[in-house]
Amino acid sequence: MRSRAFAALLGAITVLVLSGLVAAPSAGHHGGREISSLFACDRPVTPPRCTSVGDGLRHRVAMDDSLTDGLAASLRQAMADVYGATNLALVEDPFATRLTDVIAFSGDYGENGAAGWVYCPANAPQGVNAVGDRWCRQQEMHFNINPRYSIFFDDDASRDHVTCHEMGHTLGLRHWGNPPQTSDDQTAATCMNANTPNGPTTLHQFDVDHIDAYYGEPREPRPGTLTPPSRFRFVQLPWSGSLQATQVEPMAVTLGDLVASADAIVRGEITAVTPGRTFGDGGGPQLHYAAATLRVDELVAGRLPVAQRHDLTVEIPLFDGPSSIDDLPVWGDATFVLRSKATSARAAGLSAAEVIAEAAYYRLLTFTSLLVDDDGVALAAEDAGPLADLAGLPYERAVAALRDAAR
Repeated sequence: MRSRAFAALLGAITVLVLSGLVAAPSAGHHGGREISSLFACDRPVTPPRCTSVGDGLRHRVAMDDSLTDGLAASLRQAMADVYGATNLALVEDPFATRLTDVIAFSGDYGENGAAGWVYCPANAPQGVNAVGDRWCRQQEMHFNINPRYSIFFDDDASRDHVTCHEMGHTLGLRHWGNPPQTSDDQTAATCMNANTPNGPTTLHQFDVDHIDAYYGEPREPRPGTLTPPSRFRFVQLPWSGSLQATQVEPMAVTLGDLVASADAIVRGEITAVTPGRTFGDGGGPQLHYAAATLRVDELVAGRLPVAQRHDLTVEIPLFDGPSSIDDLPVWGDATFVLRSKATSARAAGLSAAEVIAEAAYYRLLTFTSLLVDDDGVALAAEDAGPLADLAGLPYERAVAALRDAAR
């Protein structure tokens, strides 16, 4: 397979563009072609394609059920051995969430001129970073297993090349040339070459250097761009100034007090937020809640009923009305300090039936009782009591402190 002449491919395929980004031939080496977003995603091209950058050091990939076993294995290898050797932390999500950066698909898309491409859908979470590049989550990575393009998928080495290539586009890596024109063979040794199904299966050091530089220290804005406020730093929840004594516990003084007063401390991720219950009659003020589904990755401390050991519902008060559900922050991986609403109902002297009904819901112990994993660093609100003392520590160490406090 890898000994097939490239000329045979060109004879069979008039135009084949990996990810569809046809770059002008490079006059020299790739050292000057930096990471960036490329092309508007709403161009009238088929298949739709564009290159975006990631939104941070953690690059999360979910594999759709349509992805073949061979491509899934190659993609995992690229994540672990190729991109895992950079500053990035590659994570495989078991399913796509709002924080997933890439969703990988495969299918027979017909003879559309492309073996693979990357695309940022219009409804995907996206924005512009400090240097003016488009970042995008839930980028779609497609592999076209139509028989016309079998040369890209027939063996492990070809699949390793194409998955390495398309993963690069999800981070803003560009083609070296189409086909590559370089000053020496060593310079061309990168999976970011275009139209090379029998090409390299790893990145060149130039690519690694570009990734490490772009996703390393904070970048200076390019001339003429504005630095938007970061939406990835957890500072204060939108309802923090609206504390009501009937809805929160007194702030614990020590970490041990905090752990002891919680029904459960759960490490996981909010995977969905939908409108929840409403309290109050129609003639007076009403309090609306959002119902957040929390995926349980680990029970750090406390107890959970069997039915809630995989996921549970956290109610979030919407003090500014039901429309403020759109203003809720994106927390990502976090550790939540929770109180069962059944506990509160029991303490309030409600009936047994009402206590049972409330057992389906949890709330944060106080409105700032969570610790966010920000690329391996623990973040907390300034008014989060003893949790604030853990801010700035490596996230794993901060979670370990909560476990230790529970012993």
